[in-house]
Amino acid sequence: MSKCVKGSRQSPINIESNGVTNCGALCDLLFYYRNSTIYLSNIGNNIIFTYDNGSYIVYNNEVYELEKISFFVVSAHKIDGENYPIEMNLYHRSPNTGKIAIVSIMCEVNEAVSKSHSTLEVFAGSFPKSGKQKTITTSSEWNIFEALPEMKSFYSYDGSLPREPCDEGVKWIVFENSINCSATFHDNLQRILKNNTRPLQKLNARTVYYNSNTAKKNNQNYGSNFRCYTEKEFNKACSCLNTQTDVIKYKNRLALMGIILAILVIIILLIVLYLKDSGALPTLKIPLSGTGVSLPTSAGWGITTNA
Repeated sequence: MSKCVKGSRQSPINIESNGVTNCGALCDLLFYYRNSTIYLSNIGNNIIFTYDNGSYIVYNNEVYELEKISFFVVSAHKIDGENYPIEMNLYHRSPNTGKIAIVSIMCEVNEAVSKSHSTLEVFAGSFPKSGKQKTITTSSEWNIFEALPEMKSFYSYDGSLPREPCDEGVKWIVFENSINCSATFHDNLQRILKNNTRPLQKLNARTVYYNSNTAKKNNQNYGSNFRCYTEKEFNKACSCLNTQTDVIKYKNRLALMGIILAILVIIILLIVLYLKDSGALPTLKIPLSGTGVSLPTSAGWGITTNA
């Protein structure tokens, strides 16, 4: 019997806001999301956005790296019995333990101007056909962080993967507030996914936690704007620094400067030796106490001391 049937800590669930436990600092969440090229995959009952390496969250002092984004139409979770047209799941995995944390965002459909609307609209007409893949090169300003709700209060509970094999031990972080997307994004997504939502599961003896998450540090993105490039893209973007020709030119300039410096040193040494042999170098006078004493040297040098 699979975990999807026999598991006691399964997802999704209906979150009842009047039955949650406040956790405050015990549910600490920080974002470190970067820009990414997005690799779209249509696997028949789901659209997968694969994200570049380098983005992660820190939840309760544990790092979870962002791997992929998937969707439900309609939402898998309910909040106080209410469904939303779309649920977006951001899958993260701990590089140390292998544990999974899923950040869940509810999405409404309207044309209100918002960061989430413009962030998701990039893909509205780009979903590949079943079994196909597509690469979307985003702008340097694009970042999935902009698709998160402005107010980042959230619920948290221990659950499972929402699809086969339904493995448990998954940390769910479900945002209380929703975002919005266009009708075009929703309709094109719905044509592919239809209704791919798993039925609600029993809460059993689990506790659902809540964090109002109003601290400034928890509502900003600490990730950089650096993006990952393919070798071809990197060479094109950084051609002034990265081409083999420039590397050779730079090495040649260093070698030439070294040769010139060596020649100058040799010339100076030859001049000094010539002056020394011809006795043209002046006598160095060093003031000392007592009577003047001349200290001869083998090469005609003289050091004279003066009283």
